[in-house]
Amino acid sequence: MAQWIIDHMPKHETYLEPFFGSGAVYFNKPVSAVETINDIDGRLVNMFRIMRDHPIELAQKVELTPYSRAEYDLSFDITDNKIEDARRMLTRCWFAIGGKTVSKSGWRCLISKNGPRVVADWNRIPERIKQVSERLKFTQIECFNALDLIQRYNRKEVLIYADPPYLFDTRQSKQYKHEMGNDEHFHLIEVLKDHQGPVLLSGYSHEIYLNELKDWTLVTKDSVALGGAKRIESLWLNPMAAEQMKQFTLFELDG
Repeated sequence: MAQWIIDHMPKHETYLEPFFGSGAVYFNKPVSAVETINDIDGRLVNMFRIMRDHPIELAQKVELTPYSRAEYDLSFDITDNKIEDARRMLTRCWFAIGGKTVSKSGWRCLISKNGPRVVADWNRIPERIKQVSERLKFTQIECFNALDLIQRYNRKEVLIYADPPYLFDTRQSKQYKHEMGNDEHFHLIEVLKDHQGPVLLSGYSHEIYLNELKDWTLVTKDSVALGGAKRIESLWLNPMAAEQMKQFTLFELDG
C-alpha cells in the first residue's frame, strides 16, 4: 500500500507528514531535502526519537525482549525511562493484532505453520532499528496539533501526505489514541484545500470527503483489513498534485 501511495507523489523537496503513525510511507519513500514528521501521541514520538538518538541501546533492549504476551501487556504501562518506554511502545506496535496502539486488540501469535513468522520477524527488529536511525537523523520530529502544523507549512514547495484517523463511520472499533470527529474532518479538509502546494489525503470513501473534494482526483485500491475483510483504500490528490503528476507522466512518455 505504501508504494502505491508513493507512486502518486509528484517530485518535491519539502515533505510534511502531519499524521505519522507507523510511518510506512515515510520509511519507504525517497529522502527529501527537508522532511518533517508529526504525531500527537507523545509515546509514539518518543519511540522514534529514541530510535534516532539512541539506536544501539534500544536495539540491545529489543534483542533481549522475548516474544511474549507478558511483554505485550507490559507495553500499556508507562515508565519515566524514555528508552524503556520506547521499547514498550515498539513491542506494542509489533505484538498487537492489527498493529493497534490504543485498545488491547490482542497478542499477535503464530498458530499455523503457514501463518506470519512473528517471532522470526521480531528477531530482525534490532537491525531494522539501526536502519531507521539513519533515516531519522535528517528528519524533524514534531509533536504538535496537525492542523496548526499544516497551516504553518502552507507553502507551494511543501508536499503534504495526510493519513488522519479514519472517519469512525468507516470502521468497526476505536483504533487511535486521538480520534477525530466529523467536525474535525471538515476542518482538516478546509485546511488542506487552502494549502498552496501538492496534497495527498488517505482514507476510506465517505460522503464528507466525496462532497467536499469533488474537484480533487480520487484513486482507489483494493486492500485487506483486520480479520481478512476486504476494503477499498482511497487516495485524494488536490488539483496541484494531480496536475504535477500529469506533467511528470507526459514528460516520462516524451523521454
